[in-house]
Amino acid sequence: MKTTIPRAFGMAAMAACLAAPVLAQSVTLDVTAWKGNEAEPAGLAELIEKFEGEHPDIAVELSYIGRLDTDTVIPPRLQGGDPPDVMMTDMPLVEIWGDAGLLADLGKDSEWWGRIPADLQSALESGDATYIMPLEVIGMGNFVNMGLLKKVGIEEAPTTIEELKETCGALADAEINPMIFTGGFSAPLLLIANGLEGSDDAAAALGSGDASFAENAAFDAGVDLIRALEEARCFDGRQQAGLDPWSTALSEFTGGNFAMMPQGAWNIGAFREIEGLDFVFAPLPSARDSGVALDLFGIGWSVASASENREAAQTFVEWFAKPENLQVMLDAESAYSPFDDGASGTPEQARPYDEARAAGGVINYPFALLQWPKSLEGEIWDSMTGFLLDTSARTNEDLLSRWDEAVEDDF
Repeated sequence: MKTTIPRAFGMAAMAACLAAPVLAQSVTLDVTAWKGNEAEPAGLAELIEKFEGEHPDIAVELSYIGRLDTDTVIPPRLQGGDPPDVMMTDMPLVEIWGDAGLLADLGKDSEWWGRIPADLQSALESGDATYIMPLEVIGMGNFVNMGLLKKVGIEEAPTTIEELKETCGALADAEINPMIFTGGFSAPLLLIANGLEGSDDAAAALGSGDASFAENAAFDAGVDLIRALEEARCFDGRQQAGLDPWSTALSEFTGGNFAMMPQGAWNIGAFREIEGLDFVFAPLPSARDSGVALDLFGIGWSVASASENREAAQTFVEWFAKPENLQVMLDAESAYSPFDDGASGTPEQARPYDEARAAGGVINYPFALLQWPKSLEGEIWDSMTGFLLDTSARTNEDLLSRWDEAVEDDF
């Protein structure tokens, strides 16, 4: 699906046009993204309209291509000499396309590179090159229906494991379903967050095979935690293990049928549109008083090395890095800035998650930064689904050894 965003005119746009550098000739940028459609607009229509108003010599043709489709649609264009000029990417794509020489090095002498925190800089580097300009970091935490919690006298979302167990018990006593806990997403989030929080091994060591999940005491305790939560009546594994986390689970939560659901902050905007849904987005409960803010480095812009409009493409990318422009996307996505200015677009519903981040309870989701191989993610979802179907049938070592095997098979 292709959508051409119209140009904007007016006094403000006219002034910006006069101030903007003018290219030798007008160009049309071919931009692809898995945001910008009706379901996830991400502010792109507004931003592209503004960009074109400030750069009358650059038109933008935005093509929406889903993330899964991007893996198959874009490579033939990159390899066949007909690449998009600018592409929405994430680190798994950057690793593949950058190593193949299909992406332009954006360099480290730009103003925006200097504003990225050092730990994120190191994750975004590809050797001496930089192939992605980051756009956002999105939280993964616990959605909590406060209307249901208040029915049992609880006024705050749980942030510790003990608070979570007590909340589950009170809800279950009142015949309110405490949690949606799918094996394909929500259960792994809680286990990964608690495992990494208590681990003596770095995430990268576990993802490279230098350390073992099966021999890691924190992940062993994390599996026991899942069993303990089921015993505390937080969820029924057999009933929920195979629920689709991207459709059924969401509708069950928004319909008020469950009180809590680990998921991503990208749902906040849609949830706010549901009349009568009183919810907050909280950290994942853990041993810390603050809980865990599991941050996902999401998306960025990359430029094709074979782009015929490299100068215009670079202008487009750098324009998005300006705080006043990026803020539009952050607001639309309920996201955090990847830069060191502390900007965010999170609404009041995300205050508990914001507080966890401020308290230092942040853990980066290891798949998004290539600390864990992509194949391991699928194995975790599959193995957790099987585990939840009967948490007493398998040992911790059985479960975690499958994770180690997935890491070994990737090398």
